[in-house]
Amino acid sequence: MLYRVSSSPTATYEIRITSRPGNTRRRIDLPDKNYLLVDSAAERLAMVSLFEGTVMEIPWSSGLGLQFTLDTAMRFTRKTATTIAGLRCMTYAVQTQNTSGETCVTEDGVMLRTLAQNTAGQRTAIEAISVSYTPAPPTDFAPPPDFQRVAPARQ
Repeated sequence: MLYRVSSSPTATYEIRITSRPGNTRRRIDLPDKNYLLVDSAAERLAMVSLFEGTVMEIPWSSGLGLQFTLDTAMRFTRKTATTIAGLRCMTYAVQTQNTSGETCVTEDGVMLRTLAQNTAGQRTAIEAISVSYTPAPPTDFAPPPDFQRVAPARQ
């Protein structure tokens, strides 16, 4: 799926999120040609840098991986159906401890739009531009075997 992401104050960019049916792994291609590998079942997250030829495991506890998963503490309220990128989806109001907004999800679970605002007032909008159900090869969800593994920088 190709998404347009806008976040306050003025950043707008595109990302591609790829997944396989029945799999908890996702690949998120970023605008800088790097990508994230997210495995929510295993609670693993890795940043792959094509430019540097490196793979950096990021601790799940950093919270970055949670941006790509649903949480049992989230409250959903069903709203209305709409069409985005040519697909029908149901819009839900979403409330978490730190964020409120809405999301539109297809019957088979594809997120087509999310609008969110956190308690600090930062707004983010993610909307599908195009959707493809063509399965990606399994190799898309693993880092290249010849890339060097590096540790995240300590703060």
